[in-house]
Amino acid sequence: MLLQKQKMTDYTTLLEKVADYPKNPKGFISDVLNRKLSDKQAFFIDCTKTKKHIVAIWSRQTGKSTVIASYIVHRGLYGTGMDINGEHIPEHIAVVAPIRDQVINLYEKIEQLIHRSELISNFVIKSSIFKIKFRNGNEIKFFSASPGSQIRGYTATCIVIDESQDITDSKYAGDVLPFGATTNALIIEAGTPKTKNHFYNAMKSSAIEVIKQPWFECPFLSEEYVMAQKAISVDSLWRQEYMCEFVEEGVMAFPSRLFEPETLLGEVTGKWNLGDYKYVTKVEQVNSKLAYKIAELVKEGATFTAGIDVGKINDNTVYTIVRTDQRPVRLALQIEWPLGTNYSEIAKLIGLCSRIYQIGETNLDYTNEKGFLERLQENDVAISSDTAKIKSMGPIVFTSKNKAEMVSAAVLLLENFSLQLPRTAEKLISQFLNQQYEITGNDMYKYYHPTNEHDDMLWSTLLALKNIKLYEFKDTIAQANSWEKYDEIIHPEKQNTVSEILASNQLMRNKNITGNRYQVATGRRNKVGRGWI
Repeated sequence: MLLQKQKMTDYTTLLEKVADYPKNPKGFISDVLNRKLSDKQAFFIDCTKTKKHIVAIWSRQTGKSTVIASYIVHRGLYGTGMDINGEHIPEHIAVVAPIRDQVINLYEKIEQLIHRSELISNFVIKSSIFKIKFRNGNEIKFFSASPGSQIRGYTATCIVIDESQDITDSKYAGDVLPFGATTNALIIEAGTPKTKNHFYNAMKSSAIEVIKQPWFECPFLSEEYVMAQKAISVDSLWRQEYMCEFVEEGVMAFPSRLFEPETLLGEVTGKWNLGDYKYVTKVEQVNSKLAYKIAELVKEGATFTAGIDVGKINDNTVYTIVRTDQRPVRLALQIEWPLGTNYSEIAKLIGLCSRIYQIGETNLDYTNEKGFLERLQENDVAISSDTAKIKSMGPIVFTSKNKAEMVSAAVLLLENFSLQLPRTAEKLISQFLNQQYEITGNDMYKYYHPTNEHDDMLWSTLLALKNIKLYEFKDTIAQANSWEKYDEIIHPEKQNTVSEILASNQLMRNKNITGNRYQVATGRRNKVGRGWI
């Protein structure tokens, strides 16, 4: 008789009625959770009892997350914990994913499984997107391993890492694996081969149990569906996601090192392309208070540019504003509208933001939504429709060439720590890290992202950054004339404003000005008497 059909509500029944389940997770998953397992999935469950590190590389849409969630539920219910230094601790299951949204996705799968049975749900005393607590003291804790997250210090008896390939090497080795340092925790990784990082190394390690399940080894996946995906996908991406192959052709547009703190001789220098600062992310934040704040910044010399990636069939519309008068460049605003939001409503808010921030340049993805430009102009967005300027600014028709240029410009800023993203912008950072490219037969770059993910935040940001140079003009002048900068610091009482100094320097260098262009300084030779002043 299936457990979920029983009417008893005492949670102890789950532990006592069916004595076989604690040692038989496959039976529990089949009977209680009503999940069928493929041969490779069943082998994976068996390995959790004999191995200490397992890597699951399964094709997309083969139930990877659900099977892992099922194992987590079983361990939460029946796990016995362990003794550490004479002290017993219950099961501490750490569930880790590259960003919070992916963590929530796995939490929701676990929650759905828990609520399939009243007996299981009664055994849970606390449940949130941060932690699930069971009556036996066992717990499941959820962590985002985004490059900007702070997750050190947890002790785990089991570490489950979903989409492991998208976690940076430093976060994986420095934050996640130490969860199990004192417990010799079971480590379960799942993901798709993508680049030669820690996940690739795990795939190649003889000490780790690697379980591959390409699409044709899963009896639940439709061949018609897979072939349809192949017809519309980049070949290297399809082979990664459905054949479980590591494909050299797929190259990361933004290597993970760009989002790791700079180190010199083993010491952190303090330079990092991620920072702690606030920026606007919601429509409700665009109000009079914001307008007053930005007006004061503009008076002080702040300048802003914007980028718009217009939503298509499957993507959202994203509007990004960056502040450009300082280095590093920082996000000032990034708002994402869900699919289906009325374009007129979006254009109206962009028009308001354009006036508040006094945007000097707005670049728009003009590839497939040319009618959106008219809506922006109706709302007083300063964006030209002059086709002579269409290649450099304003409406941008995406091409292989200009997309490569935008990526290169952003990489240059990141390599020189001149672009700093908010640490809390997990989705944006993930889209940077997941953007891949391949070089086609005619030496053109083709950019793409993993299936079921998006890159609209990324391209909106790249559009906003499109024409930003590594240094501003005044920064270049200051670097080229280091002694003048030194004199400005040492003798501030003799100096006016920086802009006046620069204007004066430029005036002195102007050969077209007659008369006494140069002020003769003490110690210079007197041209007339050939003496010294």
